[in-house]
Amino acid sequence: MCSWISGQPQGDPKFRFMVQEDVSLTIPFDFSQNLIIIPMRINQSPPLRFVLDSGISNSIITELTGVDTLLLNFARLVKVTGLGEGSSAEAYYSAGNRLTIDHPDGLGRGLVKESGEVYVLTADQFELSKQLGFQVNGLIGSELFNQFIIQFDPIEKTILFHDRSTFNYKRLKRNYSRIPLTIKAGKAYVDVSFVQEDGSELLTHLLIDTGASLSFWISAKSDPQVKIPTKTVKAMLGQGLNGDITGINGRLLQARLGPFSFRKPLVAYPDSASVGEIALNSERHGSMGNDILRRFTVYMDFSGGAMYLKPNKWFYSSFSYNRSGMEIEKPFPQLPVFAVYSVMDGSAAYKAGIKPGDQIEYINFIPAYSLTLDDFNHILHGEEGKSVNLRINRDGKQFRTKFRLEGKI
Repeated sequence: MCSWISGQPQGDPKFRFMVQEDVSLTIPFDFSQNLIIIPMRINQSPPLRFVLDSGISNSIITELTGVDTLLLNFARLVKVTGLGEGSSAEAYYSAGNRLTIDHPDGLGRGLVKESGEVYVLTADQFELSKQLGFQVNGLIGSELFNQFIIQFDPIEKTILFHDRSTFNYKRLKRNYSRIPLTIKAGKAYVDVSFVQEDGSELLTHLLIDTGASLSFWISAKSDPQVKIPTKTVKAMLGQGLNGDITGINGRLLQARLGPFSFRKPLVAYPDSASVGEIALNSERHGSMGNDILRRFTVYMDFSGGAMYLKPNKWFYSSFSYNRSGMEIEKPFPQLPVFAVYSVMDGSAAYKAGIKPGDQIEYINFIPAYSLTLDDFNHILHGEEGKSVNLRINRDGKQFRTKFRLEGKI
């Protein structure tokens, strides 16, 4: 339940260390489907779970299921827009809220913002909890990146917030590569070049989006030099403020990010209805997501206009995709129920007779209740030709079906 209290914004409008002597702080995070999830309290709330999303500016509460009470300063109803195929969304805008990211040691350390802005969606367009399989309450945006140097280690699942004024850059000179960034309106953009299927080079300017699980997406209308690969596969690319983001996946010959090259990267091309006017009215060509960033230990230095990268053990991981053509969700995150969210026409799952709404009870003879959504995705991202055996419950009737993962690209 969300309650409104009257009040005027007071206190520091920026995040700071709760302990004045601190110059850095380490926070563990959950890493699911390439997304970083960190805890944050709003006013007197219990810890809520937020996806760290550098592609948005402010904090957005998408759902409050399981939260008894959340007090926010009095708000006004506003329209918000973003990616997706639906119309613009409605949200309550509230200013003057205390935002707290606590260190897990419980000793009063952490980050705090005394006068934070929060948007509360009137409807949950993102459905983060269903898509990740556990309770997630919203998104926290690029304001953290603008106030600290942020070190992100996906292997250790830790994020370090460094004070910019005391940070020692010497630690980066030996093992890290500096990648220039362009900072606009508090968001970071990076130049990435691609070698397309015909050997031509495509130079792109991409938003760094830690709220995106994929590697790259490019708008086909952003540049006349964009050439869609010959082989593509329809895909559900994610959810945005305006609903589902659909499109196609394809492979290019190479991507180059500074001194780093990626062979046969997976690139998503959203439908024009999903990106709307965003790509058309912008200098950006698309976004670079966490399937690239997870391959490095990363220092993000927005104030210095750079990020620093050191490859980790995932650097040479192949760029996989869902070869089944079906998306799985957990409609009730607190229950061990897994259901089919969507099925692409002509896909392996489609040809096996699977339909949206089907509940999966067993996959490859493993009971679904013993798995997570990450486990399901690992199976569905498997190698071409691998068999997937399912026991399905459809409207109370059980049946078995199977298919082989298809490698169309």
